Amino acid sequence: MDVGDAAGNPMIRNALGDSFPASSEVTLRLCREAGIDEYSHVLHLGAGIGSVSQMLTETFGCRTTGVVVVEPFLQHCTYEDERVEYVHSKMDEPPFEPGTFTHVLIECRCIIQQQLDGVFAAAKAMLAPGGQLIVNEPVMAPSTSLPKLIGRMVEETRIKEVVHPRTSLELGIEISAVGFEMIHSQPEPEVTSRLLSKLNQISMMLKMALRFSSFNPKSEAFPFTKKDLLKAFDELKKALDDETFGWHSWRATPV
Repeated sequence: MDVGDAAGNPMIRNALGDSFPASSEVTLRLCREAGIDEYSHVLHLGAGIGSVSQMLTETFGCRTTGVVVVEPFLQHCTYEDERVEYVHSKMDEPPFEPGTFTHVLIECRCIIQQQLDGVFAAAKAMLAPGGQLIVNEPVMAPSTSLPKLIGRMVEETRIKEVVHPRTSLELGIEISAVGFEMIHSQPEPEVTSRLLSKLNQISMMLKMALRFSSFNPKSEAFPFTKKDLLKAFDELKKALDDETFGWHSWRATPV
């Protein structure tokens, strides 16, 4: 089972939630505060397997277009509603005319973008006058660093090329730098709490599955042991609990 199949598995989605690792309650609240309704057209940049795009249309009656970055994920983006559509594209190159959308949503995708200026510039270009950008992202607390083992894993593997943690201040500056005026910026402890709760729920099952499996990380060119992976999982939970890792949301409009 590849990552796309896992993400599309209804049992996994039911356990983790359709907006995992974010929070459906927070996502819907942010969208409601941004004025999304049946007349809106939302561009979801980094739509994954499409669950959040569908949730928005079901809740608000809006049109939703999801940009799917990983092309194989498109096979899981099936939804019998003409108001929801999906396209395969880079986040910084959405294939639409400027000013097409009333809202642009980005959730838990900034952390895997090395350069954000192009993404936010594309979001700005896609918005109609008076439109709103909605961002909901994991962040690092100021003056903190990655937990010891997680930090080693990031530095010594290709994870370093994929994960780019930032503080809420750094992300806010990047949003403003491309020509957005901030409407809203606040921490979202509900997302962090929900994520920690979900990780605690699957913790024992994951540990047992990993311990008794034949999976050998080193055979996959990952220079760490199963014991290391379990320790890193515990480090992640602790970092969420002590607020080394947090969550933050922004709403902004083009200047």
